[in-house]
Amino acid sequence: MKAKNILKGLLRTAALLCAALMLTASAGFSVSAQKYTADDFVHAEGRRIIGTDGKELHIKGMALGNSVWSDPQSPDMTHHNEKTYKELSEMGFNCVRFYINYGLFESDNAPYHYKKSGFKWLDKNIAWAKKYGMGIIINMHCPQGGYQSNGDGLELWNSKQAQDRLAALWKRIAKRYADEPTVWGYGLINEPVVPMRETMEETYGQFNSLMQRLASEIRSVSPYQAVFAEGVGAAVKTSGEREYEYFTPEHSFADIDDDNVVYEFHKYDPFFFTHQNTGWAGTEGITMTYPSEEIVGEKVINGWVKCLPASKRSVGPNGWAYFESRTVSLTSKANVVTPVVTASSLGDGAVYFDDITLTEISPDGKRRTLFSADFSDGAVNGSSWSEDGSGISEYCADEGNKAAGCLKISGTASFYVHNFKRYEMKKGYKYMVSGYIKCDSGSPEIRMDMSLSGNIQSFDKAYLESCVLPYVRFSKKHDVPIYLGEFGVISEGLENGRNGMGWVRDMISICQKYNIGFNYHVYNEPAFGLYDDYPKGRNEELAELFREMLKKQQ
Repeated sequence: MKAKNILKGLLRTAALLCAALMLTASAGFSVSAQKYTADDFVHAEGRRIIGTDGKELHIKGMALGNSVWSDPQSPDMTHHNEKTYKELSEMGFNCVRFYINYGLFESDNAPYHYKKSGFKWLDKNIAWAKKYGMGIIINMHCPQGGYQSNGDGLELWNSKQAQDRLAALWKRIAKRYADEPTVWGYGLINEPVVPMRETMEETYGQFNSLMQRLASEIRSVSPYQAVFAEGVGAAVKTSGEREYEYFTPEHSFADIDDDNVVYEFHKYDPFFFTHQNTGWAGTEGITMTYPSEEIVGEKVINGWVKCLPASKRSVGPNGWAYFESRTVSLTSKANVVTPVVTASSLGDGAVYFDDITLTEISPDGKRRTLFSADFSDGAVNGSSWSEDGSGISEYCADEGNKAAGCLKISGTASFYVHNFKRYEMKKGYKYMVSGYIKCDSGSPEIRMDMSLSGNIQSFDKAYLESCVLPYVRFSKKHDVPIYLGEFGVISEGLENGRNGMGWVRDMISICQKYNIGFNYHVYNEPAFGLYDDYPKGRNEELAELFREMLKKQQ
């Protein structure tokens, strides 16, 4: 890619001149009437993004979602207005990432017949952005063939017609705004997910081919505006399983033959924090707090070394029995400890657990709670399995030791295990588990499981930085700019002391450290938004955080 960039640099002037000639000829203008040059537009220059003023541009963006997830056929005029741009500008943002759904511009029943309403809404937003000194990055959040992120948009990759329509729509959009420096660029496809082909080369090849085609279509009518290109997020196998691990930065980004490309990535790490306790995200019952000593990254060497059960110590008048274990310590064979509860052969019965606690004891005898689950928030915070696949662990509001709310296991005909969070053991420290059980049968147990792992990462800023660094290395290796096109925390993570604000602060700080432009997801949305129902419900603490952090990077 770097070698290609040398050749691209030599050819850039000629390529831009040819494109300009084509545009002016088709428009009936002479070359001397051309109003703009490449320097009038935001563009890539090595690892930097250069602004319209000729200086390095640090993108500080906010996403405008435009209700794209509801498959709109016309613009949602209530989503935001001119005041939005004024507000964001005053907060320190200099850009919006403007999400579009192809349905705003084209109907499946009338392909290639473009709706005026979609373009009028886009025109209006560009005018607002220009008025308040901001830029717009137009992002194809839902292309023909379907929304990509959840893997339901495979039709795009299997249908020539869908690809033809997407290429034609991008060309129409780019042609309309080719002379508008307020449009900083075009995000080709949001979070692409492709079908797995017979080989990884074919799997990647289908992606690379379409991304190149889209970039070329845009470049044929817009010689100067940047292209924002994301990498493959995953490949879906015929079984429905997804392949993620192959698609590192080196294997996910398209090798686009164009020297004005910004390579875009998204970061919601760890997913169980940024999307916590949410049914549609598959995280219901799981909560996390930032920062914490909970393990979020590791290379498992031995997934189970041994376990230590807790013993019954007393039974209260409410029928709840207290259990407490002996202590364990770090050894050469085990460096990770996990609180666990089990049950077996419950039949029609159930077993209840509450106030599960993992305690760390320092060399001088001081005790500290590493993990505690009283289930008062409805979160079960763990993963489960059983020998025959039967059984369920769930929140129960009808029972509880000291207060209503506990973990209930039922429906298992075999041995059932519910694992809580994992923690690294420290040299010289001891660990013990305790908790309460209420049951009539099922041989329930509270215990600690020990395992061995390497490359352990706890949930802290160093972990967040490690998630970004592969893209920094990609940027350095290929001499190209990178851009964090999405990051954000669901409202659950901003509440109840879970410190989503600290996560946002640290993510912005990391971007500023490495000169990475960024875009927060999202302005107006019940789950993630700065607003949960614009113009009502603004998160004032988040707004103040943006004002503070964005003013640091002018």
